Order: sequence, then C-alpha cells, then structure tokens
Amino acid sequence: MLPVVLSCHASEPKVDVPVLTYIYNQVINDGYIGNGAEWDPYQLNYGHGQMELSQADQQKIYDRLDFMRPRLIRMMINTTSFVRDGKLVPETNIDHISWLLSYCQSRDVTVIFGDWGGRIVNVQEQTVNSELIAFAAQYVDYLINQKGFTCIKHYNLINEPNGNWSAARGDYALWAKAVHTLHQEFEKLNLTDRLSLAAPDIAIWTDREAWWVDSCATYLNHAIGLYDIHTYPSKSTVNTGEYTSIIQAYKAKVPAGKKIVMGEIGLKFVTKEDSLLNRENIRRAQAKPFASLSDSQMFVYDYVYGTDMADALFQTVNAGFSGSVVWMLDDAMHSNEAPDKLKVWGFWNILGEEFFGRDEEVVRPWYYAWSLLCRNMPPGCRIMRTETSSGDAAVKSLAVEKDNNRMVALVNVSKEQKTVEIKHENLQVWSNVSKYIYADGTLVKEGDYRLLPNEQNLQINLQEGITVLMPPESLIVFTDFD
Repeated sequence: MLPVVLSCHASEPKVDVPVLTYIYNQVINDGYIGNGAEWDPYQLNYGHGQMELSQADQQKIYDRLDFMRPRLIRMMINTTSFVRDGKLVPETNIDHISWLLSYCQSRDVTVIFGDWGGRIVNVQEQTVNSELIAFAAQYVDYLINQKGFTCIKHYNLINEPNGNWSAARGDYALWAKAVHTLHQEFEKLNLTDRLSLAAPDIAIWTDREAWWVDSCATYLNHAIGLYDIHTYPSKSTVNTGEYTSIIQAYKAKVPAGKKIVMGEIGLKFVTKEDSLLNRENIRRAQAKPFASLSDSQMFVYDYVYGTDMADALFQTVNAGFSGSVVWMLDDAMHSNEAPDKLKVWGFWNILGEEFFGRDEEVVRPWYYAWSLLCRNMPPGCRIMRTETSSGDAAVKSLAVEKDNNRMVALVNVSKEQKTVEIKHENLQVWSNVSKYIYADGTLVKEGDYRLLPNEQNLQINLQEGITVLMPPESLIVFTDFD
C-alpha cells in the first residue's frame, strides 16, 4: 500500500505547513499482543474491618471491562499468602482469585501472572528461597492445570528487581539465580510448553538500565518468552517525544523473534519542567482523605491524563513494543503508608459507594481514551510505521491494520487547536468508519461506561483528503474495527 500524508496546519494560513507521513507498507509489529491494565486481587481490609466485593460490583467491573476489551492483563500476588505451616495451600482465597481469572479466561485475555517478590531472595545473605520458588511454581501449576486458567501465559518473578525498593534491591545476579531456579521448577512440572517467564520487569526512567535486557538476552533467553519493562515517565518527557529515544534503547536489546511489552506504564511528574504539576498533584492528594501522598496520580480525574497516556502509548507502539499494561485498573486494589491510604491511579474505585465516597465509583475520563486504544488494537493486528517531517511534537499518530480493517488515531497534547489533513494516494473509499473525539466536553456517553461515536457510517475518500480539526488536549480515532 502507498503512503498516507497528514499535514498539520498552524492556525495562521501563511505559516509553513509541516507534514506527517504514514508509511503503510512498513510493519513495525505484525503480531501485536494488545493493551490492558494491572488487575490484582483486592486488598479488602482497609483498616476498618474486612470488606467484600458484592456480586453487583463484580458485574459492574465485568461490564466496564467488556466495553474496554483489554487484551493483556498483569496480575500479581505474594506466594507467601498461600503458605501455611510450611506447606502450600493453593485453595486459600481461591474465590477471590478465580473471579478475576475467570473473566480473562472467558474473554481470551492474555495474563502475565507473578509474585511481587516478598521473601523470594535475601540480598543481605545472598540467598535464594528455593522452597518458596517451588511453591510459586506449584501454585501457578494449580491455577493452570487444576483450575483451568490457561489464559496465564507468562510469569513475572520479583517486581521491578532493579529498584532499591524491590526485594532484589538491584542485585541482578541474585535475581537471575532466582529466575533460573523458577524455570527449573517449571520444567519439573512440565509447564514450559504453556508458560514462560516475562522479564526483566525493571522500572526505567532513562536508557541506562538497558543492560538488564541485554544480559537477559545473553543468559536467560531460553527461559524468557516475553520481555517487559515498566515506565513512569514525566509528562514533559512524553510530550516532547524524548520518551521515544529512551525506550528504543530497551527494544534494541530484545533478541530476534521475541517481543517486548510495557508491563506497567503510567505518568509521573519527576522533571524540573513538571515541578508545578507535581506540587498540584501533592496538593490534591492532601485534600483527598483516602489518597496516598507518595504514590497517587491525582490527574486521573482530568481529561488531560487520557491524552497524555495516548501520547505515551503511540510512542511505545511506534518504537516496536507489542503491548502496554497501564497502572492500574482500580484504586481499591492497593494502599500505601496506611491501609486506608489508597494508591489513586485507577479508572475508578469500585468500593466508592461502600466506603470511599460515591463519586469515586464513577468512571474517570481516561477510561474512555484507553478503551478506544484497547478496542481498536486487537490481538494479531499490524502496527504500521509512521514517519514525520513535522517539528510539531504536540501532534502524534498511530496506524493499525488487521483483516482489511484499520484504525487511524491522532493525539494533540498541546493547549492549542490543531488542524490535520489526512490523505492516502491509493484509498479512494474507506467505508463504515466511526469517528471518536476524546476531549473535555466532546464525549458522547451512554449509561455508566459506554462511549458512542461522535460520527458514524462515514464514507471517507482519502485520495481527495479530509481535514480534521483537533481540539486542545484531544485524541481522535477513526476506525472501522467496530
């Protein structure tokens, strides 16, 4: 297929027009896995007595997920929670685990399962807890082979092992020894034909940790089925496009034939340029009775977080990554500092009506942006390369194809209106197209969680070209996948 040319026009016609070009005959990834969210077993004890998720709340989550259509879920537990008197008791709390995994199994969602890392290694004594690692392998074997949760395809061992907050405290050699031990346990249980490791699961902010991926590729590639990293870039790092060059360093270290995904992704305000946003984030957390002061993203209540996450995803996909898992689905999953100080990062808090405030249960704006980018990037889709001669970093683009369907998505992260002209030299008619405009004041919603197209059943002649007006801080999606 031939290129699609998009021209970004400044508001003043006399200004030179920068040009964005879609190259539809170059595939970045011909087997995209999909996007989704971190969905962990819920805490349920917030320091005020044990709570339960009602069937109504569970169904509400199912319904919202059905609209979002996540394709990739990360789910973490502590194996120690299933050990009693030195023995593994896998039936512990199985109902609570099962309703999460049952959703993934019934909807064919790929699951990265894993252990946060508590007591797996002892850095001070330089030891690996072989018994606990064996229990971890036996537990996931129980879930797959006895409970039938074959949706579990990959396994994380020790969250963010390069961090000083991690159980591994940055000790690569000790972590690698634990991973090798776990792989041996998988072999004993004949699991390796259906379960592989996802690694190294490191948290990165610069390109300096890429050696972890390089070393894994050299020494552990036989055990690793999926490479993954975590990123929490600053808003300015993403919006300027600097983020792309950082994550490309990690993709470059992945061996041929293997894929890499973002096992966690979210935005923070860590650069000097974002210092005022960081102050505002802290102020908002202080004003929210149940928000963790040190680990909350209070802009999830704002539309801009949706466009910023779209910006991060566009760059991640165009850099060659094969999936992204946002942190995180639901505030009610995790606390920090105190049992009732929640990590506010989610699309909602499902226990808002019961305890944390009725308004917290309402779907937040960025759910709609992320849902568009889950629904319209199905497993196995091809991500088409985009090239740009534009100096305008505020406008970025994404092109997706599968089975003669396509999505063209644009994001404008500036506070100014942008105009984009879309052309394709070889596509006269693009039929049955729906157009979604995600911006403050533009959403067409139905009920509790559904997003409707702003326009539908469009017949677009891309040879003649169409002009798209992009509101400030907006995401626009053209798709015929639905």
